[in-house]
Amino acid sequence: MSLYNERIDVSSTTGGHPAFFAWRDRTYRVRRVVGSWSSPDEPASRGAQATATDVRLIRVAAESPEGDLSIADITCDDATGEWTMRRLWG
Repeated sequence: MSLYNERIDVSSTTGGHPAFFAWRDRTYRVRRVVGSWSSPDEPASRGAQATATDVRLIRVAAESPEGDLSIADITCDDATGEWTMRRLWG
């Protein structure tokens, strides 16, 4: 298991859950969302001018084009809409 931090393209369901993601020229199908976590709120002590970066970590059970199953941690930066591959267990 490695920490990748590589940008990915994600297609989401109408409910906002990832359905497919493309990484390293391969498209994975999300079979189920295992869990989802959001970054904590900004501490009040940082003042009114501080802005929170809301990053969601989503752990998914994914299937490769060849049918291999894996677990992936992907993140979404809600401010920019960018998705990142964090970890992949095969």
